[in-house]
Amino acid sequence: MASTYRRQVVRAFRISIVLLALCFERPAQNALRASAPIHVKGSFVIAAICKDGIIVASDSRGMLKDRHGRRIAYYDVNQKIFPIANKLIADTGYASLNDARISFLPALMSRFARSPGSRVDVDQLPASYFTYAGSVLGAAGVLSAKVQTLVFAGFKEGRPILCIYEGESSRTTSCRSSGYLSSPKQEILGLQNVRSLSFGDAAQVMKKTIDDYAAAVQPGSVGGPVVLRVITRSDSEWFGSRPDWPNWQSFADLAYDYRMSRVPFYLMPGIGKAQLNELVDDGANWVRLGQTTNSQKPGVVAPVIGSHPSDR
Repeated sequence: MASTYRRQVVRAFRISIVLLALCFERPAQNALRASAPIHVKGSFVIAAICKDGIIVASDSRGMLKDRHGRRIAYYDVNQKIFPIANKLIADTGYASLNDARISFLPALMSRFARSPGSRVDVDQLPASYFTYAGSVLGAAGVLSAKVQTLVFAGFKEGRPILCIYEGESSRTTSCRSSGYLSSPKQEILGLQNVRSLSFGDAAQVMKKTIDDYAAAVQPGSVGGPVVLRVITRSDSEWFGSRPDWPNWQSFADLAYDYRMSRVPFYLMPGIGKAQLNELVDDGANWVRLGQTTNSQKPGVVAPVIGSHPSDR
């Protein structure tokens, strides 16, 4: 009788240990999946309605931050303007997502551009985009998409329209059919009478504004080549040259290009290369954990890293 009682006590103790371990393990794994170890941030975007149509400019810097918000390194080939047929979306905040399968905004935008939801009028584009994001991202990814500030631009019934979604503040969307938008918000000298400017004149003002801002905050979250895209009633095209952006789907793709020295990364002051190595490795491991978890769910197949094509 005593022997049976001891066996029951031992078994109960073992079960308690297992349950206790699961209590600690599962929240840790969930936190790892929900919170990406890398955050890419930094932007200066200007969108204006001028004499020739709509012109949008952005810088090209992507600032790598760790979970605590510490700036580790940056690269200057970060895409922030995304063509959507004869419209566009420009990112003015975070360029990364808390999703192991789709960790970068360009990858999500590329998919959205090919979806039926992208074929709506420009003033309906914000709602359609967030509906699409909700259908392809996990819960944590959707939340991270909603804190990105985005500019939407295009023509509707021959009329130019600019809309801005204030993801980092009010999370509201407002539209206008004249003037300009700037993120960060500021008055831009030279754009007071933007409606009378040509694409070339507006481009000069925008480029100087972004370059001057970048020089004032160096080393900071704004910098690299200024990229411009223009939209008319009948066409949309790049204005001048643009960088050759990396085709990153997840942080594992970033890690691969980093190891192969395909994209230059520049360390922030006080940061050593070992810290960047650790951050990049953490990102790749987070992706592997997330994709392994997804592949174990019925009906979910983990994608091959780097296999998704880009239409950029």
